Amino acid sequence: MGNNNQKQNQNENQSKQILLSVLAIAILVVAVVGVSFAAFTYSGQGKKENTITTGTITMEYTEDTNGISITNAMPVDEATGKAITADNAGAAGTTTEGAGVFDFTVKATIAGDVTIPYEVSARKLTIDTADDIVQLPDKDIRLYLEKDAAGGTAYTQVAAPKAFSANGTGEEGVGTPTTNMVLDSGSFTATQVVKYRLRMWVDQAYQVTAKKAQYKVAVDVYGKAS
Repeated sequence: MGNNNQKQNQNENQSKQILLSVLAIAILVVAVVGVSFAAFTYSGQGKKENTITTGTITMEYTEDTNGISITNAMPVDEATGKAITADNAGAAGTTTEGAGVFDFTVKATIAGDVTIPYEVSARKLTIDTADDIVQLPDKDIRLYLEKDAAGGTAYTQVAAPKAFSANGTGEEGVGTPTTNMVLDSGSFTATQVVKYRLRMWVDQAYQVTAKKAQYKVAVDVYGKAS
C-alpha cells in the first residue's frame, strides 16, 4: 500500500513538473513574440510591399527611377525652385534647367488597432565620376517637399527648402539610417493614402564652374509598429 502511495506521489510530482515546464515555454514564446513585434521595422522603397503584422504599407511612383538626379543644373532662387513642374524640370533653356521633380505615393492598409509611425527620407547617392563630373556640395542643394494627406493634388508645404543634411533617427527612432535626411514624419492609424512631391534644385548662391556638377538622391520610407 505504501509503495502504491509513493508511486502515486511520484506521478503527481512528475505531472506538475511537466505542466510547469509547458507553462514556462509558453511564457517564453509570448515574451519572444512581444520583443520581436516591438523591434520590427520596415523600409518602403519603390513598389515593394511591406507587411507589418496587422497592416501593409507601400511606396509607389511612376518615374523610371526612385528619386532625383540633376546634372549641370543652373542655380535658381527659392521662388522659382518651389514652382518647378514636371513639364519644365530639367528642360534645357528654361529658368529651371537641370532641376528635378519626383512624385510618389505612400499607402497604408491597416486592419485592427495599430499605429505605424513613419518617416520619409532622402538618401544621398554616389555620383557617376566619369566625363569629369564632380559632386555638388550638400550646402548648395535645396530639397523641398510638399504633400496631400488626403491623397489628392492639393499639395501643401511640409517645410521650407533645405540643404541636404543627414539627420536620420537610427534604430532608436523608426529606423531611418543616420546617413539619410528626414523630410517628413507622421503616423498611420487607419487605411490612408498620402501623396508627396519632392523638388530639388541648385541654390542661387552656388558659383557655377566649368566642370559638370551632379547630385543624386533616392527616397526611402521607414516605419515601426507601436
